[in-house]
Amino acid sequence: MTETYVCPHCTAVEERSYRVQFFIVTCDECGENGRFIHASLLDVLDSIPEADRPDGWESMPLDERLLHAVREGILAFDDTRV
Repeated sequence: MTETYVCPHCTAVEERSYRVQFFIVTCDECGENGRFIHASLLDVLDSIPEADRPDGWESMPLDERLLHAVREGILAFDDTRV
């Protein structure tokens, strides 16, 4: 069984045999380095209300969105959604 992770820059998908919230790697598709986030976090990020999103949210890499949400207290890693 594998877990699905998404590139924060181009949304390319990688499969891994372990489950973590994210891992840092250079993407084979786009060449960018970043935190590949677990695919389940995409729905969590999408559920953040627009009022809690900073300007430029849509142009932020996925990992930066996640970090912003944690820094601002919108999400916590002990949150059952994360």
